[in-house]
Amino acid sequence: MTTEERATPIHPSYAALFEKNKNNPRPSGGMISPQEYRENLDKGAKESISLPKVIEKEMVITYNNLDVNIVLYRPPESNEDDILPIVIYYHGGGFVFGSKNSHSIAIRQICIENNIAAMFVDYSLAPEAQFPTAHEECYAAFAWTLENGKDINIDISKIAVCGDSAGGSLAAAVPLMAKERGIQHDAIKAQILVYPWLAPNSYISALQSYREFGNGNYPLSTKDIIYYDKAYFPQKETTKFSHPLLATVDELRDLPPALVLTAEADILRDEGEAYARKLTEAMVPTTAVRLLGAGKEL
Repeated sequence: MTTEERATPIHPSYAALFEKNKNNPRPSGGMISPQEYRENLDKGAKESISLPKVIEKEMVITYNNLDVNIVLYRPPESNEDDILPIVIYYHGGGFVFGSKNSHSIAIRQICIENNIAAMFVDYSLAPEAQFPTAHEECYAAFAWTLENGKDINIDISKIAVCGDSAGGSLAAAVPLMAKERGIQHDAIKAQILVYPWLAPNSYISALQSYREFGNGNYPLSTKDIIYYDKAYFPQKETTKFSHPLLATVDELRDLPPALVLTAEADILRDEGEAYARKLTEAMVPTTAVRLLGAGKEL
């Protein structure tokens, strides 16, 4: 079955987005540099959206001599003394692009609609920074919050991690890193993985979603994934941290409850669902949801 002959049609709102994306130059095509792509993405985000109001504070935190840029958001009606749960958010973008501007609506909606604090982790990007830089910065943001959250009126008994695409990989890796580093198993209350990128490139040929949606007619192509992988993993790392789908069932035991969201028309669909099955096998409370007719950028 070709993508044009799909039994389940693509929702019209996504079809328009797919058509727009087909004509946008991507770094993987060699027609635009990562730096130019980031600038265009930020410019478009700033020009095209009206942002919900929140209380926003940019900070540089330090954990184990590692400085990490973050942005802390609180609901607009909250008081400084309100002690709030927090979602630590790791953005997508193939480890190559993405910023608080590209994810500005999503992070604000998480904050406002759930009446919680949200932390955006502005981790270093590839190819300038390579594995494990982003992983260590994202872990540092969690560990710092666990140790210092009370000082900024965060309920450290209610910390969740969340991320999309490459950020979903980071949100899956941080609980694995915390487990290996001896953090109490319930320090992270939930992991929310939105179309996470979890498998190494060696899995591509075995995954139907790549064969079905990797041809460049959708927001993320096989060519894109290969480019991003080379940019951030130049040594071709294949560990449970770089690609959490490689974690064994035993290594997944006692991880936080998981919500795994996948999109039907996305190359990352099958690896996300495979990870959800593996978490379930490890007795981790897991909910997996596939959005029919949807694609990446849901």
